[in-house]
Amino acid sequence: MIETTKLSSKYQITIPKRIRKDLKAEVGDRIIFVKIGEKWTVTKVPRDPAEALMHLGRKTRLTGTAREVHKEMESW
Repeated sequence: MIETTKLSSKYQITIPKRIRKDLKAEVGDRIIFVKIGEKWTVTKVPRDPAEALMHLGRKTRLTGTAREVHKEMESW
């Protein structure tokens, strides 16, 4: 499946309805763009902080102790 959107003059995009529905995205949700190799992925950040960190670690394939992962994420 392919969806497209247009970049506005303010460098903003609208997430297509089908993608919002698949992500279960709601107003106020945070969306994260993660680069893995040469590709970018888009996902919704879970509202629960612990779940968000676990989710982010899986998506980015971060490894190491919690402190090392946190330090790496701060560098972003």
